[in-house]
Amino acid sequence: MDHLRGKTLAALILSGVTAGLTGFLLTVALHYIQAWFYSGGIYGDISFREMVESVTPAHRLGVLLICGAAAGIGWFLIYRWGSPLVSVKNAVLHPERGMPFVTTLCHGFLQIVTVAMGSPLGREVAPREVSAAFAAQWIRLFKVDNDAKKLVMACAAGAGLAAVYNVPLASVIFILETLLIDWKPVSVASAVLTCGIAVYVVRLGLGDLVQYPLPQPEFDDTLIIWAFFMGPVIAAAVSLFEKSLTRAVPVSHMKISSIAVSIGAFGLIGLIAAVFPEVLGNGKAGNQLSFTCSIGWSYALGLFAAKWAAVWLASRAGAFGGRITPTMMLGGMLALASVFAWNEMFAPISAGAAALVGAAVFLGLSQKMPITAAVFLVELSRYSPSYLFPVCVCMGTALTAQSFIKNLSKKKMNKV
Repeated sequence: MDHLRGKTLAALILSGVTAGLTGFLLTVALHYIQAWFYSGGIYGDISFREMVESVTPAHRLGVLLICGAAAGIGWFLIYRWGSPLVSVKNAVLHPERGMPFVTTLCHGFLQIVTVAMGSPLGREVAPREVSAAFAAQWIRLFKVDNDAKKLVMACAAGAGLAAVYNVPLASVIFILETLLIDWKPVSVASAVLTCGIAVYVVRLGLGDLVQYPLPQPEFDDTLIIWAFFMGPVIAAAVSLFEKSLTRAVPVSHMKISSIAVSIGAFGLIGLIAAVFPEVLGNGKAGNQLSFTCSIGWSYALGLFAAKWAAVWLASRAGAFGGRITPTMMLGGMLALASVFAWNEMFAPISAGAAALVGAAVFLGLSQKMPITAAVFLVELSRYSPSYLFPVCVCMGTALTAQSFIKNLSKKKMNKV
């Protein structure tokens, strides 16, 4: 397809509008649910991190047990009585199948509810899925041509990401790099249009929110040297993280026993949160600590291990959610801990800047979207684009090391 037809253009515009509205409504719902469970229903400027830190460990455990029950019962009912779920990737690959509208709405809202209550997974999958479900309706309404259906579905899903995180450029790259896997002019134009509309709509309701308003630390060449050597360390950590998740086989939601498993898993997460409250939620609480260097190396390593365990438990319980912010938190904590050792032996570097670099690289490798991740972190924080340099250096050595690790694993498998 070399140009956009009128029907396709109309579907793209409406997809952008509904993605923006979806992002707005789900964001507001997330914040109100967080406030209801952790601050007595008082919704204000207080962050989720401050909410969970202000309540007692018993309070956190109680909310997580309720969260486990909600997740277990909710997804049991969805799988038992709803239509079969279709992931965004499958919807893009096979757009003619569409997405079950009501079931997807329920599925997406349940993700937001559980993340708001403390599930350690990300919130970004819900707006992507709901936005894609609306796009499927527009495709049917306008009778969009078969060759354009994939384009509309991908742009709608990316626009959902743009709306919920206020990152239009990174979301455009996400669409092209991970969903469409092409950079044709018509694909670029469609992605820019849809994401731009979505972000404009959500800004009408929420304003131009910066996810991580951070001071701009000084930038020097020492950070580049650290980034070069840190890449392989992150690659090794990502490899271990991915291997661990392959063993977290989700329990079947068709079995009523999945409810008990979910309650037990989230109860364990609640116990972890007694010591590390910042593991609750998608990971923004931890990122706020690492990006501002508000904790020491020992607590950073503790949070790294705790978040890893919490994500594993939630995955094992069969909970749904994203991995963007959780992997950012893992990378940020690992990088922050390394900086304390680096600064003892070499010329000191900004710990906050290093944490942001580590977050971008861990995200890029684990989610297989290195270009998106680099732009995503800069856009989230409004850091100077000059910080793309250390991110790219670290990403380059990390990708090289990751390729080496994968080849080594293949050779071992072949020998066996």
